[in-house]
Amino acid sequence: MDDAHADVESDDDFTPTFSPRTRTVVYVACMVMGVVAYVLTVTTSAIDAPVWLTVACATCTAVPGYVAAAFGVHYDGISIRG
Repeated sequence: MDDAHADVESDDDFTPTFSPRTRTVVYVACMVMGVVAYVLTVTTSAIDAPVWLTVACATCTAVPGYVAAAFGVHYDGISIRG
């Protein structure tokens, strides 16, 4: 498995602005916000809520991803390998 990623370049000079703890807290908070927004979107669709409310909830499902990205949170599957 290690040979599969041998050609991947690393950013050795990259220094994150926020600490790992801060990024973890932001990741978890954004994950929760995304799940809540998704559930609200499905719920407002099912109960025939006003269209503006459904659209607002659906829009809010994307916001946590942008917030997490602003804090430097990203998924790096290569770093998980052991």
